[in-house]
Amino acid sequence: MTAHPTGRSHPYGGRRLSCCLFFAVLPVAWFAAAPMMPEQVFWFPFWLGAVVWNGADGQGGISHLFN
Repeated sequence: MTAHPTGRSHPYGGRRLSCCLFFAVLPVAWFAAAPMMPEQVFWFPFWLGAVVWNGADGQGGISHLFN
């Protein structure tokens, strides 16, 4: 028997999945809103990923960790 009078075994119910679902829906929402965005705003996540991967000068970044 559970400790909660509602019969649930944990206090958060189905909220465990909803936090992860936000991060899964975010890219879909980004591409759905793409026609309404300026081009520079749309490409920002791709640019940011390239800067992190290659570094601002194209020589650093985290890519050298995987070579």
